[in-house]
Amino acid sequence: MTIKLCRACSTPLINRRRHAVTCSSKCRNVVWRQSMITSIPVKIMLSFSNYALIKNAAESRGVSINQYAHDRVMSNEGSQC
Repeated sequence: MTIKLCRACSTPLINRRRHAVTCSSKCRNVVWRQSMITSIPVKIMLSFSNYALIKNAAESRGVSINQYAHDRVMSNEGSQC
């Protein structure tokens, strides 16, 4: 038997409904807020050499090119104020 965990805080959902996904209303609100975050598709044009550099960097980290670009943008978000 596997024990389900809360989607927000990873607390074991012991003695909860079978279909419960969160342990409390606070965690339910956290999950709901996270689902409200939207993404905007963006197309980026790169030269082949730049694409190759990004592709190699993504492969070395074991992530997709999209995930690599997303992570780079999000890590630079706070530094551009």
